[in-house]
Amino acid sequence: MITQRTIPVGAVVCCEIFQFFEHTGIYIGDGQIVELAGSGLVRSLSFNRFLADRSGAELIFATSPAGNIIGSEIAANRAIEQIYSYQNYDLLRNNCHRFTYSCISGDSLPLTSFFDLKQALAKYWRFTPNWQHTRRS
Repeated sequence: MITQRTIPVGAVVCCEIFQFFEHTGIYIGDGQIVELAGSGLVRSLSFNRFLADRSGAELIFATSPAGNIIGSEIAANRAIEQIYSYQNYDLLRNNCHRFTYSCISGDSLPLTSFFDLKQALAKYWRFTPNWQHTRRS
């Protein structure tokens, strides 16, 4: 069972948006996720706020083939350094998936979709991550 204490900092966190799209961010500890919002603001949110106005109570985490949530202190630090900054948000060219990947890798790739992010992460990590779903109460 995933609990706040078992999620490593720097974990990739995802949620569905009305079952058509996905939204991603980076977990930084203390129940906080850093995301690139549609306004262009990079902000830190609680799990509940990250899920608010989206499609339910499921958080999705990238895991290793052994089932461990993948974390990275470097990714968490990259995310933290960008809090309260603004980016020129574009749904297709500069979105949450590009932000998330840049925190993980330090590189900025033109990622349009969650599918693109999953492929880029698999190449970066050199294995295909699994995606573990967990419900928030």
